[in-house]
Amino acid sequence: MHDRFLNYRSQTRAGARLGRVFSVVEQTWPLSADPKKVRPAETALATQRTAAEAADLARDAADRFRAHGFHKPSGAWWGSDDGKFHRFLVAPERSARLGQVALGLGAAVLAVAAIGAARRNRRSR
Repeated sequence: MHDRFLNYRSQTRAGARLGRVFSVVEQTWPLSADPKKVRPAETALATQRTAAEAADLARDAADRFRAHGFHKPSGAWWGSDDGKFHRFLVAPERSARLGQVALGLGAAVLAVAAIGAARRNRRSR
């Protein structure tokens, strides 16, 4: 019955390194919704956790619901009641380093362009 929610493809990436790099995300849909058409409401329950801590937190969050379980193919805990379906994902955190690297690279390109423009101005005089 709940497979349509559990099989929904989320925007998580695989291959995270070990350590405190996992988060727990709760995704919620109305039971009447089609998850292929309706985006879930997402809430970050925890960040900077080890894989084991995040898994324990996701399991405990799912246990709060009358109907709950673990969906092995998706690796997600789930809970359902009051007309809503909740999926608890343990996901590697998206690194903020990528944004920092892009920002640094952009600043370096602008600096090189400014130096090149200054040299061209000196030569034309």
